[in-house]
Amino acid sequence: MTIFKSILLSLLVFATSTFGENLRVGILPYTDTLKILKIYQPFKQFFENKLQQKVEIYTANSYEKFFEDTKNGQFDLIITGPHFGLIHIQDGFTPLYRYNTQLEPIFVVLKDSPYTQVKDLKNKKISMSNHLSVSSIGGIKALLDEGFKNNIDFKLINSNSHTSAIKSVILGDTDAAITTHTPIKQLTNESIKNQIRIFSSGFSMPHLFTIANPKLSKEKVNTLQNTLREFEQSTTGQEFLNKTGYKGYIKISQQDLDAMSPVLEETKGFLKIK
Repeated sequence: MTIFKSILLSLLVFATSTFGENLRVGILPYTDTLKILKIYQPFKQFFENKLQQKVEIYTANSYEKFFEDTKNGQFDLIITGPHFGLIHIQDGFTPLYRYNTQLEPIFVVLKDSPYTQVKDLKNKKISMSNHLSVSSIGGIKALLDEGFKNNIDFKLINSNSHTSAIKSVILGDTDAAITTHTPIKQLTNESIKNQIRIFSSGFSMPHLFTIANPKLSKEKVNTLQNTLREFEQSTTGQEFLNKTGYKGYIKISQQDLDAMSPVLEETKGFLKIK
């Protein structure tokens, strides 16, 4: 862990106020800390200008740690996976918005492999970016829906990133990789692109949830909701949403929560909670 990242994470220990002098924003560690800080810099600056107070961006060094930090009230505003979001909302967190797009887990295989659908992956080794990432949870759900049992009908291999998971297929270390369309689009190595193909998991889910700490007053929650909407409609927000592919914000609906219910058991199992 870099000194910078260590300091960033350790700051969480000393955070005591809830949307007081500073606004603490927690973001799911779907990539490394520096990339998250860079991606969300426009978000941070907009909120600081509108709220006239300092905004601190936090993440964690693991999905498990981020889940626990959120649960323990370390953040005021949280941008998290819909599978985590469902659990937190059930525990009293306030649903605000989600990004206006869908997450579709897909499987990556070698171009000349015989695998064309999920059922072809029985008794195969499958890599993934992290067992608690949204794409991994969805991909695992697709495998379980085929009647497969983990560690019996397929073996999961954790990789450091989506790219590493894809490369493991090319190297022959695994038979398939679970990912989403975004990492495929972001591949810059044409050699890798030319060696792979994808097929659908048949499962889709709402994109990242934005939720609020249950300790925040109704007034503060309304302020956050209004600022998120203002951000979406601003030039800065439009550039951010278009560049990230998030498109915009829509309210988290009961339908969104119901869509995540099928992966609730798997998620809690990985988190070792009941």
